[in-house]
Amino acid sequence: METEWFEILPDLCPPEDAMVCNGAYYRIANGNPAKSEDFFSQRILQPDKIFQGEGIDECVIRAISLFSRKEEAEKRLKLPKFKNAKIALVTLESKDGMIKKTFGNAHYSWWRTTKFDVSQSKVIE
Repeated sequence: METEWFEILPDLCPPEDAMVCNGAYYRIANGNPAKSEDFFSQRILQPDKIFQGEGIDECVIRAISLFSRKEEAEKRLKLPKFKNAKIALVTLESKDGMIKKTFGNAHYSWWRTTKFDVSQSKVIE
């Protein structure tokens, strides 16, 4: 059975070295409870933006940022754009997509499937 991704992904995305989801991660969310919009990629949120930087390609832009450590998500809450945001605990299973360690400390890129159930995420602070 073919995987149904939440959004259209470019060829060779997720990358070969991505792993099946399994485990607990933290996501910065605006809603409480978290909503589907809290799990959108940067491409959905900013469709016309040109993203630049080392390691940034269209595949990564269509992924969702997660953190394996709560402390790393908390650091992002200090940024002005996350002033009123919360942290959601998200437990991912194989049906939820693919994930890869990317960029900085404890940062992961997650390619979401249509089977991910937003209601299982819990805002913890």
